[in-house]
Amino acid sequence: MILACTLITSLIGAQLTYFLIHKKHLTTVRASAAPALIFSVIITTLPIPFSAALRAGFLGATFVGMTDKSRLGWKRVAVASFIYGLVFYFLLPLVDGFGGGLGAAAFTSCGLVFFLDKAFRRYFKNLFLRAYKRL
Repeated sequence: MILACTLITSLIGAQLTYFLIHKKHLTTVRASAAPALIFSVIITTLPIPFSAALRAGFLGATFVGMTDKSRLGWKRVAVASFIYGLVFYFLLPLVDGFGGGLGAAAFTSCGLVFFLDKAFRRYFKNLFLRAYKRL
């Protein structure tokens, strides 16, 4: 239940921030802070026992949504936010006490999606070029 809620909030947080930056042309910090503040106010009114984790997860997911459009499109941001949700749920409790965990998790998930995309494009490009040369 907590994992599903974390994944859903991270997906919403990243996509909403990405939408506000690239479609509504808000500044990056405002596009991250405004949804995080509104989400925090709304979630504190609900009787959810793990609301603090959801607020932190949502705020960190807005860091994923701050990605530049030239690096990751909205589909890759969705994948990165999913990876961020997994990292947030499984790994961040292990590094409790170290600062910058949300930003590091967001950077790691975005970097992983970026490099996997580049690797797959290069691999399939070479694969198609070899198949084309055989014809």
